[in-house]
Amino acid sequence: MLTLLQRPAPPSDVLPLFSPEAEGRLERFLPPFQFTSFFSPEDTLLCVLAAERALQALSNTETHRPGGRQPGGTASRSAPAAPLRIVELTAGSGLVGLRLLDLDPGARLLGVDVDPAAPPVAERNARALGVAERARFTQLSVLDPECETLLAGAPIDVLICNPPYIPEPPGMPLAVEAGSGADGAAHLRRVAELAGRLRPRTVALSWCSVGDPVGVTEAMERAGYRLDALYAVAIADGEYSGMVQPYLETLSTAFLDRAPATRHAMAADGAARFAYVLLAGVWVVGDEVREASDAGSAAAAVDGLMRGFAREGLEALREPAMPCEYRAWLLDRWDEIVLRAMLHGPASGRSAAGDDARDASPVARQPTEPT
Repeated sequence: MLTLLQRPAPPSDVLPLFSPEAEGRLERFLPPFQFTSFFSPEDTLLCVLAAERALQALSNTETHRPGGRQPGGTASRSAPAAPLRIVELTAGSGLVGLRLLDLDPGARLLGVDVDPAAPPVAERNARALGVAERARFTQLSVLDPECETLLAGAPIDVLICNPPYIPEPPGMPLAVEAGSGADGAAHLRRVAELAGRLRPRTVALSWCSVGDPVGVTEAMERAGYRLDALYAVAIADGEYSGMVQPYLETLSTAFLDRAPATRHAMAADGAARFAYVLLAGVWVVGDEVREASDAGSAAAAVDGLMRGFAREGLEALREPAMPCEYRAWLLDRWDEIVLRAMLHGPASGRSAAGDDARDASPVARQPTEPT
């Protein structure tokens, strides 16, 4: 169907388009792979990129945990190689963790999600991909104290989380962003706390420019982690973020851009009300705790990036000064259609667990809204 349609206007040349990152990378996750009703492909794909980098960061370290792998992925002669332990919080369909099982055939995955529909969907996906014996999924909230008890059972090599992170206005709780809190960062602060206590070797984390991005970065640095890579995607507002736009504009911790040039770049038909930025970072255990006031800290760099975006729009995302690897893309409305068509295929291939864009919640979303 897409071949019969033409892009209504050339894409902006400020940033590369995001959908090509899915090519080849997500071939195994096409229908009949199933998604939960809260699935959003753009932030999931961004988290996949971060998780892949986290796995690479492990291979670049001198050793894995005792009895584990050595440089270059070879096993220690003194003991059998211990399989990598991957934990995916707010796992949903399990796509990100299952992608890492594809890349490391010896790894083991534990997926956790508060949605009771998520574990059965993820388990079916693991069976379909032939990795069910290496994957386990359970229903549990990341905010529940029992979550820490569950995770503390063994060392964690890669911790993944792509949680709800759009702020919830006081008195306006919605299932689609349940528990994200007034600034959108409640789950993310919890993950930083867990990381500080459980000490996973690497963390792949998703957050966004309207959900206290600087505070999230500070929390990870206080937990003793160093930002190894940062990925950014400029995206237009969706139904929920557009609905809460007046509230977002009251938050000093939310960064968005309403400039006409940016809105036109996001949607040539003028449908975009504003743009914001999806972020995914790779965190590795640092040598020292960095303070936000440190000019070389990741928090200071993210603060500069976000303030630049709010002032200058997409141009500020091109070549910022960052203390780590950095890449940025554009996901305009048309590229969003391309990305969703790649993953969802025909309507007959959609999940029986819910619609293809998190629209089973009490308030439906447009395709551009991440959790």
